[in-house]
Amino acid sequence: MVHMIVFTLISAFLWHSAYAQNIADSEHIFGGVPGTGIIHEWQGYVRSYDEDRRVPEWVAYKIKPDYRNTPKRKNRFKNFRKDAQVSNAVRKEDYNGLLVTRGYARGHLAPYGVMGGDRDGDGILANLDRSLSDADDEKTIFEGNLMSNIAPQHHAGFNGSPGLWFTLERWIQDKIVQEQGKTVWIFAGTIFGRGEPEKIGPDNDIHVPPMFYKIMIEEGVSVTNPKILAFLFPHQRVKHGEIQHFLVSIDVIEALTGLDFLNALPEDVESQIEDRDTWKNWVQFYQEVS
Repeated sequence: MVHMIVFTLISAFLWHSAYAQNIADSEHIFGGVPGTGIIHEWQGYVRSYDEDRRVPEWVAYKIKPDYRNTPKRKNRFKNFRKDAQVSNAVRKEDYNGLLVTRGYARGHLAPYGVMGGDRDGDGILANLDRSLSDADDEKTIFEGNLMSNIAPQHHAGFNGSPGLWFTLERWIQDKIVQEQGKTVWIFAGTIFGRGEPEKIGPDNDIHVPPMFYKIMIEEGVSVTNPKILAFLFPHQRVKHGEIQHFLVSIDVIEALTGLDFLNALPEDVESQIEDRDTWKNWVQFYQEVS
């Protein structure tokens, strides 16, 4: 019996290690997996889920210009789906009426607009016209609409125009990726402090994050070319300030979340990059495209 228990534990450890390595090798992860948890890789992103709070802990995704080739969010592509990979999964119906009564929308952490592209390389994209559509690329979009990729976000002041979350996503996707043809990696997530957060849903157990963050890493980043931006946003009900007013160092986000970004980089490189206030990177590299 003891031998069987030891064998089971070793097997579980080896499986977890192999799975963690597979996640680390994902195209969506830059510089190492930032933490442990209920992590799953989908075609368009990687996510870590907080089953207690019933929202994503963090997501990671890569954006290439081709991934912006997403069909309009209509018909079958607008539907949200329950995630069978998590227990006590949130349903789309759990948000019904919240936009009108509390102002909260279903907010994507990995955005719908970067779930497109010819991921399987067959020359066919997901399309509103089923006869012209690629089933494998449709799957990427369906996975982007899983409720485990959703957190409550205030629509009027945050995830809708002209909110900070909305503005930052548009700036990254339109200015950096589409207009300049850049490839970037994103880490985005939720932050909860020590206080009791607002809760929503039929059972009042979907936690509303008081803060969100987003880290953008441009291809070719190094100590001498630190093209990384780290945004730390209060969850605003009324938009105030511009996105660059909320730039911080990666160290600040790590302190608030307990995560360890860029841990696969050499320690001295990681330390120099994470300690730098990314406002300096904005002034040096990005102010001209704002």
